[in-house]
Amino acid sequence: MLTWPRRTRRRAAVILLWLCCLSLTAAHCDSGQVEDVLGYVEIDGRPVVYAPLCPDDEVRGVRVYTAPDPKRGGDFVPLWEAEGPTTDDVRRGLFVLGDDRQFSTVTRPPPASFPLRLSVHADTGHDRSVGEARERPADLPRYPAGTPLAELTFDTKRGPRSAAQLQEALESQRACVRGG
Repeated sequence: MLTWPRRTRRRAAVILLWLCCLSLTAAHCDSGQVEDVLGYVEIDGRPVVYAPLCPDDEVRGVRVYTAPDPKRGGDFVPLWEAEGPTTDDVRRGLFVLGDDRQFSTVTRPPPASFPLRLSVHADTGHDRSVGEARERPADLPRYPAGTPLAELTFDTKRGPRSAAQLQEALESQRACVRGG
């Protein structure tokens, strides 16, 4: 009779558990999560995030977490949560990181400063969430207050991108198709 060593059985059980978790995660991600389309700039000395949106959508709230180091793992810890945008810029996806004045309701006040490794999510009116986890650079492209969105070049995971290019990245994920 063939018996497998205890270590091999344990590894097989861990792999099976990991595959089950992965399949549950994949099923969950089909519910409107959009990845890798956020852009970062500095406007008037403050970090700003741009989340492109579908034409019929608007930001309803934001959630920001610390993102664990991918090599060491860990938990996503909530840092800032707010909803009810008070400006058109925020409703269109452009918001200052941690500025409570942009929202009517703050459920978790922001920290005094944000770490560089963040997970940022913009929740929209159509149950979509535009977000990503990444380490933002300490040195962002800088612009004065009042610079039009079309003139901003954002730092992204894939290098410098305009708002139009980020919009194309969103649409390439078929995020704006009804029901998907």
